[in-house]
Amino acid sequence: MNNKVYIGIIAVLLGVVGYMGYSLNQKNEQIMYVDREKNTILDERDVLSLQLEDMKMSYDTLSTDNEEMAAQIEQQKNEIEALIKKAKNKDYDISKLKKETETLRTIMKGYIHQIDSLNQANDRLTAEKADAESRALTAEEKSRGLESDLSTKNEMINKGSVLTTGEFASTGINLRSSGKQVETDRASKCEMLKTCFTVRKNAIIKPGTKNLFLKIIGPDGTVLPGKETGTISVSGKEETYSVTREIDYQQQDTDVCVFYTAMGTLKKGNYKIFIYEGGNMIGQTDLTLK
Repeated sequence: MNNKVYIGIIAVLLGVVGYMGYSLNQKNEQIMYVDREKNTILDERDVLSLQLEDMKMSYDTLSTDNEEMAAQIEQQKNEIEALIKKAKNKDYDISKLKKETETLRTIMKGYIHQIDSLNQANDRLTAEKADAESRALTAEEKSRGLESDLSTKNEMINKGSVLTTGEFASTGINLRSSGKQVETDRASKCEMLKTCFTVRKNAIIKPGTKNLFLKIIGPDGTVLPGKETGTISVSGKEETYSVTREIDYQQQDTDVCVFYTAMGTLKKGNYKIFIYEGGNMIGQTDLTLK
C-alpha cells in the first residue's frame, strides 16, 4: 500500500475523531445547561420556600378583633402551609408556585393596611369615647353642682318664705271694774295673758292678711284652752292652739299684741308660748307667774 493510501486513511480517521470530539463536546454543553437549569429551578424553589416561611411568620403577627378578618387570615395561613408543601414537590410547576406566592403576598399587604386602618379607627374611637366620658363626667358634676345650688336656693327661699318674730314681751293682766288693764305677775290676780312681739319685715312673703296662732302651755304641761281653741297642722303634725289673731302684713315690721282670756284660775309657775303662722312656728317666748 503506498503512502497516499495511508495518508487518506489517517485523514479519514482524524475526521471521524474530530467529529466525535465535537459531538461529545456539544453533549457535555447540553448536559451542563440542563444541570444549570435544574439547579436554578431548585434554587428558586428554595427561595420561594423561604419567602413562604417568612410570609407565614408575618401572618402570625397579624392580630385583629374583627372575627371575619381573623378567619380570613387563618385561611390564608393554611394556604401558605399548602404552598410550602408544593414548593418541596419538584414536579409542581414553578411558575404557578411563583404566581400563587405573589397572590398571597398581595393579600397579606391588604390585610396589613386594613388592620392598620382599623387600629387607627379604634384609637380615634377610644379617644373620642374617653373625651365623651370626660365631658359627661364634667356635665354630671356641673349638674350636681347646679342641683346643689338649686337645693340651697330653694332652702333659702323656703326659709325666707317663713315669717319671723322678735322683741317679745309677755305679762299677766288684771281687769279692774273700770275696764282698765293692769299688768300683774300674780297668778291669783291674773285674768288674761298678754303677749306682744314684732313680726319682722320680709320682702319675699306676699303682703296681706295673716293668721297668727298662739299655743300656751301651762306649768302642768297642758295647753291652755280658750274660746278660740282649735288645731292647726305644723310640719305634718296637728298642734292645739289657745288663741288666734289676724293681722294685716305689708312686708314691714309689724307690732302685734295677742290677748288670751283665762278660762279659770291660772296656776303659779312657768308658761311657754309658741307662735305659729302658715304651718310654721315663727316664734317662742315664756312667762312666769308667782
